[in-house]
Amino acid sequence: MNIVIYGEVALDWLISQDEALSYRIGGAGLYAALSSAKSGGNVELLTIIGAEIDDYYKSVWNGMGVSFKHAKNDEEYNISNYLVTGFENYQKKTSIPVVSKKFNHEYSPTLPEEYDAILIFPINHSIPKDMCIKAKSDNKMVFLDPKPNQESIADAREVLEYVDVLLVNEEELSILSDLSDTNEGIKKLLGYGIKYVIVKRGIKGCILAESDKELSIIPAYRSNAVCTLGSGDVFGGALATIFIETGNMEYSVKYASCMAASFIESMDTEQMPSKRAVEKYLYKRESMRCSSLKNITIYLAGPFFSRQELYWVNLIHKRLEAIGLSVLSPSRENGIIGLNSSVNEKKDIFNMDLKLLKQSDVVIALLDHNDSGTSFEIGYAYSNNIPIIGLKTSDDKLNNMIQVGCNAICNSIEELIEEVYKYVSK
Repeated sequence: MNIVIYGEVALDWLISQDEALSYRIGGAGLYAALSSAKSGGNVELLTIIGAEIDDYYKSVWNGMGVSFKHAKNDEEYNISNYLVTGFENYQKKTSIPVVSKKFNHEYSPTLPEEYDAILIFPINHSIPKDMCIKAKSDNKMVFLDPKPNQESIADAREVLEYVDVLLVNEEELSILSDLSDTNEGIKKLLGYGIKYVIVKRGIKGCILAESDKELSIIPAYRSNAVCTLGSGDVFGGALATIFIETGNMEYSVKYASCMAASFIESMDTEQMPSKRAVEKYLYKRESMRCSSLKNITIYLAGPFFSRQELYWVNLIHKRLEAIGLSVLSPSRENGIIGLNSSVNEKKDIFNMDLKLLKQSDVVIALLDHNDSGTSFEIGYAYSNNIPIIGLKTSDDKLNNMIQVGCNAICNSIEELIEEVYKYVSK
């Protein structure tokens, strides 16, 4: 399979939760190219190479199967730099350009004489329309993966009629279609003549849409994620390559999901798994049945009467919401009892908290501070057959009633999320 990939090589600055700074050379084009090559593709990467990328890096990528024959080497070009947070497991990832202004470097690469498909990401936010037209006239497959910014989306709308496979996340789908409803957005985009729309939803898996067929939900694979940056780009490179080989889109999505799940278990881009390894993982790696995450409601029980306690509650709240869960937190929903609260106000908050508890599917209880209110909520949930997952990071011993009353007790946020997955998968 001869795959042409048009996209950036970039420098990613990674800021971890404990504020440690590291960097990695990546970019959508490079991530996808390496994934495609490891999946058996003969890959030509159309990109602009700046002075930061020396011959050593190119030799490594060449050794992995990526050709730069048609790339442009420009000593005056500064490759894109991004500040990335939330790349660690179960966090909401953000990627912010270090410099918002993009410099226009003329780059009109020539397509190779022989190619089977082209996968396009924006370079400097732009998407080459002439390349899409040429590929279509050559009767070659066009895969497009835009980005959620004004310039990229505007360019994407101009080329949709030439696209065979559109890869988008939920945000990009909404912006590109101008519709908030996922099903309606997919239907509108298919109306441009696109053969497949694939909506990437991270741990919730993918939606596979094809004209005149029911939507398919394909689960993601479980992963001991270290760095999720580039997972969507790796997915795209693998999917395009395997689909050109097999013609089976459902299998291609599964393979690409498994490739992405394997890739994010390492910080090292060069540790991209081989095709043979991914094919083996397809049958051994457990899938995550998380398509119904948005229908799961969590009641977050814990003390919130000091700054430290409130910080901890808010942190857990954000981490749960970041994976698509609906979280009910009494401190946010019903307010906090103060020293001057009246008896009636206290009764009202008590009853409203119980109402929230009744609405929940799972109670997550923060156990580090031996809070009597949290203990009451655990007992109430237990008596109403609501599953309870405890989170306790200290070494203090728990009361036996709390220990036995909880369905599971976790020692870290990551373990907590895994326990939620288990509940969702039942």
